[in-house]
Amino acid sequence: MYLLDRISGRKDLGNGQIFLQATVGTVLGIGAGFVLFPAEASLIGVFLVALAQHRTVEALLDRNRDEIWGGKRRPMDANFRLALSLLVFFLGVLLTYSAATLLVPESRLMALFERQIGDFDVVSITAVVFDDLGAILGHNILVLLACFLFSLLYRHGGMLLVLAWNASVWGVVFPYIARTAPDLGAGGTVVYFLKSFASIFPHLLLEAVGYVLVAMAGVFISKALQKYEVGSDQFNQVAMAVGKLAVLAGLVVALAGVVEAYVAPALISILF
Repeated sequence: MYLLDRISGRKDLGNGQIFLQATVGTVLGIGAGFVLFPAEASLIGVFLVALAQHRTVEALLDRNRDEIWGGKRRPMDANFRLALSLLVFFLGVLLTYSAATLLVPESRLMALFERQIGDFDVVSITAVVFDDLGAILGHNILVLLACFLFSLLYRHGGMLLVLAWNASVWGVVFPYIARTAPDLGAGGTVVYFLKSFASIFPHLLLEAVGYVLVAMAGVFISKALQKYEVGSDQFNQVAMAVGKLAVLAGLVVALAGVVEAYVAPALISILF
């Protein structure tokens, strides 16, 4: 990451640079986790992925602060820019985990991604059973709260860890199904994965947006509690922004639940 900083510079982090750093950091995290801690490579890899992006996300938060308090952008525009950059990071990690799951030898899958795969025993995308809307919303709200608390307590470290973990799980599970499915058809593993990914990507993207927004809210209020007196104009301004982000995150995650409950099964039935 330090080498990439020297090559690309840090004056204005572009989303292409963020995606590249997320990709390189994820490759290094997966590899280093396996080499240094083979018994817990799947967990250590995620920690290393999050650690590698620490300086990048710190720079993004500094940029967001300077844009808002320096009057360079409206708060809504600055927060949108930050959310988009964090989403790019998330997608970079997810796609790198997906590529790794598709490319590594099958004998290494469990060693590298044991925690992500867990007890997942679905052998075909058509066998995936989606919960009803109420259960999905309940689960998503719990994850949303956990993301907020991690970000509140550990700031961008907690934000990175939650985002990297979710990206790793989503990035591993569906390629893993494609590697092990008995009903691949003529298209083979890659086509099977792409169709699976197309089926789940709409609600996955919405969930990721919700988690990014609520993580931003947690970091913002944590910083405000340390920097400003509660009740001051500055604190109230931050608290208002945090409230808006939290409400928006809840709405986006609720929409993601609807898409997961109704759209994802429909897409699977169409594509498979």
